[in-house]
Amino acid sequence: MAAKPQAEVIQEWVDFDSAGYSFVRGRMEKTVQSLCFGDNAATVPAHIAAGPSQGQKLKKEDVDFIVAEATLAKHNGDMEKALAELVSGP
Repeated sequence: MAAKPQAEVIQEWVDFDSAGYSFVRGRMEKTVQSLCFGDNAATVPAHIAAGPSQGQKLKKEDVDFIVAEATLAKHNGDMEKALAELVSGP
């Protein structure tokens, strides 16, 4: 019987004990595939999917930019009034 080929080790972790821990590429890829595309793939919870972003990942910087732009337009380019509104909150 042929020996089982050794899996490729991506990273050694030797800070836990003398035996150490390691990530094995095949095992990691299999886990990621099952989480993303398998029968029990991760899904967005209903309460998040029904929210304003509809489950999409939004960058905080993009949201802040759009809010600032809308506030500035609301105050006809008056930076002081726009900043005062943004700082004071709703």
